[in-house]
Amino acid sequence: MVQGANLDLGLPEILSGPTNRTFSAGNVLLYDAAQERILFEQRGFERTPIASITKLMTAMVAIDYGIDLNQEANILASEYGLGGNLLLHKGETVRMGDLLAASLVGSANNATKAYVRQLGVPEEEFIRQMNRKAIMLGLEQTEFVGVTGLKVGNTSTAFEVAKMATAAWQDYPMILELSSAHEYPLTVLGSGRSHVIRHTNKLVTPTARTFSSSKTGYLDEAGFCLVAQGDAALGSLISVVLNAPSEQVQYLETQRLFAER
Repeated sequence: MVQGANLDLGLPEILSGPTNRTFSAGNVLLYDAAQERILFEQRGFERTPIASITKLMTAMVAIDYGIDLNQEANILASEYGLGGNLLLHKGETVRMGDLLAASLVGSANNATKAYVRQLGVPEEEFIRQMNRKAIMLGLEQTEFVGVTGLKVGNTSTAFEVAKMATAAWQDYPMILELSSAHEYPLTVLGSGRSHVIRHTNKLVTPTARTFSSSKTGYLDEAGFCLVAQGDAALGSLISVVLNAPSEQVQYLETQRLFAER
């Protein structure tokens, strides 16, 4: 399917909501995971880049491979680049579990590349497994060409992002735990240096109760992206905001989806 094509098979029930609701983000959806119902959508079946929301799929596949969270791990100089990075000094190492946390909590691209490399699986094969996992989950409009989300070819729809997040948070307790954390403290091996990774979703605070889990993303071609699951009071609702024009709009429209449900 070409970018912009609509998914026309296998859709859940779509409830008709208020007709006067419009959102600035390009692709918006509110999904009831328990009932498998779409409560609201605005271009929810249009393919678009999903940026670092990709890291949810990367984490699922890594756990499927049996990632050893206690394995000592490093980050190569070549793995530093655009976007968020976990800074390690020369000779410092961490645990694989710390790299997974840096990927999901802080959206660190170098940490993501590093843990995939140290799984011992060629990256090309790992990406094939990401796409096979997407097929297994019924994500017909989702495709991955990289593990971090930096490549514009990582595409999905708001509807399929909601389904992917549902699988990640329901079937993988470690992903749920890290996606819910306000911050993640770690101690660097070798030097003993302390470091705190803070969640890239600025709405997640020590006292916030709006979300039980979330993952952000940003890419010029993807805009600001956020998938979030409501807290216990909101049941199993999952909001998806893709291609928002600013970080503030991403947050405001996520809050609107839950408030106006």
